[in-house]
Amino acid sequence: MSDIGRRQFLSGIAGTAAFTGSVASYPTSLASAKETTLVPLRTFSASQADTYSAWCDLLATGAAKAGVAEFVDKYISEPYGKSLLLLRYFQGDALRHFYVAGIAGIDQESQARFKKSFLQLDNKDRLAVVDAAVHAKTVAWTKPDPNFFYFISRSDAVDVVYGTEAGFAALGIPYVAHIPPVTPW
Repeated sequence: MSDIGRRQFLSGIAGTAAFTGSVASYPTSLASAKETTLVPLRTFSASQADTYSAWCDLLATGAAKAGVAEFVDKYISEPYGKSLLLLRYFQGDALRHFYVAGIAGIDQESQARFKKSFLQLDNKDRLAVVDAAVHAKTVAWTKPDPNFFYFISRSDAVDVVYGTEAGFAALGIPYVAHIPPVTPW
């Protein structure tokens, strides 16, 4: 077995995620994708939650079903010190504004490119919006930085899909928590 460097490992993950997102098939209705709402929304509107869930489901298959919007909504609604979001380490305490503006940016880009909201787009067009954000080639979405929003939202999606006890089990990795979590996330 050969040793690989951190950059090579991370670039492999990014490539795998991009490939997975480009070949998978996604539900067009998030209502059918979600089994249940894990926690009631406190900050996001239902439309914002659906848009964020659809966006994140393209970044990590199963994120909508795992409750990514509810996860983010919970932690942008709690005191800053209790947040489990990666954004906390980059953005300071303006977490809510970042996500709400990013979700608005997703729809701005969708409207500019396809004259439809993100939720009305088919998967091919949704992936085009994601691709524009990844490659910093958005035409209408400028704030927050679309590429940075992609990075943060991908982290959220991966956290809820693979960073839980169920996620570890799906990967076939033993979940050996020193202190078992009270909730999935």
